[in-house]
Amino acid sequence: MNRTEFLDTLRSQLSGQMHEGKVAAHVRYYEDYIQSQVRSGRDEQQVLAELGDPRLIARTLLDTDVDDGQADYAEYSTYSDETEDTQSSGGKHAHVWRFDTWYSKLLGVVGLLIIVFLLFHILVAVIPFFAVLAVILFILSLIKNRN
Repeated sequence: MNRTEFLDTLRSQLSGQMHEGKVAAHVRYYEDYIQSQVRSGRDEQQVLAELGDPRLIARTLLDTDVDDGQADYAEYSTYSDETEDTQSSGGKHAHVWRFDTWYSKLLGVVGLLIIVFLLFHILVAVIPFFAVLAVILFILSLIKNRN
């Protein structure tokens, strides 16, 4: 099996099973990996033998595919021996609270209970003050109306 046959088999096994952008990204990754290894002096057949059966690779990719509909398929478009920093530029990050696990839901409920508890105690402390103030203002208005 040569490089073209390997990549065609991988592409045919993935096509129709996952998003075409992901298929192209996976095929591009393996194509770049093979080219990189050949450029570094390794024999193409040795690299392909090391990678193994493209049908098994495709099955593994399909079994581990998690598509949330928001993936950026270009983020691993090329193979590189060097580690690259993939953080976005600009330094602006937005944190999104997700309540999709039991402990995050529990944390949310506990947080709400603490807020309700604090509001209740604040109101209990403030209501008597306003009640006394209302009585004093009522008495003053009665005295003022008498005169």
